[in-house]
Amino acid sequence: MPSIYLEKVVPESNMRRFYFISDEHQSTFVGYPVTIIFGRISERAAFVTKVFPTEAMARRYLLRQLQLRQRHSYSVVKPRYLRGAGDSESVQLELFLF
Repeated sequence: MPSIYLEKVVPESNMRRFYFISDEHQSTFVGYPVTIIFGRISERAAFVTKVFPTEAMARRYLLRQLQLRQRHSYSVVKPRYLRGAGDSESVQLELFLF
């Protein structure tokens, strides 16, 4: 599964947040990592990396986090560095469950 960038922008309440979720299909000596980077847009971010013993467990965690963020009104969008001027379109995410 590719890396996923999500944003939630609500100007009325000064809310500008993002989540970046990545698994990148890498295995380490101890397992399969999933990294989540989150915070306010254009400010310092925090990150969490969890390592799972199997790829299936890592994928399940990644999908769970994606569902949770979408339930909280986050939208999957292109990262800001890939957007053109004024381009803030949401992108369609295709999830393939293996």
